[in-house]
Amino acid sequence: MIAEDNKFTARQYKILLEKMGHKVITTEDGSECVKKYKEALSKSEFDSLDESPFDLVLLDHNMPKKTGAQAAKEILAKNPDQKILFVTAYQRWAVEDDTDELFDKIVLLEKPFTLGQLSRKIESFSV
Repeated sequence: MIAEDNKFTARQYKILLEKMGHKVITTEDGSECVKKYKEALSKSEFDSLDESPFDLVLLDHNMPKKTGAQAAKEILAKNPDQKILFVTAYQRWAVEDDTDELFDKIVLLEKPFTLGQLSRKIESFSV
């Protein structure tokens, strides 16, 4: 699942993930992401197996309605084992107030990055 308000960027992420063999759902903001995540969780056959409905949730930090940090907190409250990749144009220290308690539960990737760097970061989740 991708939450990114920039349509071009979201499309680039989607193309990359699909090339990597993933099925992708995109959302335009943190609020829509949380809503679709909860819907997928409630429909998921994995509920009883204690697994996540998504291999990965990729969250942009600065989004309308809900920030990536707010979305991450709600998702992790529903499923503490969900893997989250948090992408931000801000340096780590600039988002610490929003994400301090999340740092041991999420992976942070600072923009700008190449699609190759993103691909390697995503692959590191499956190790």
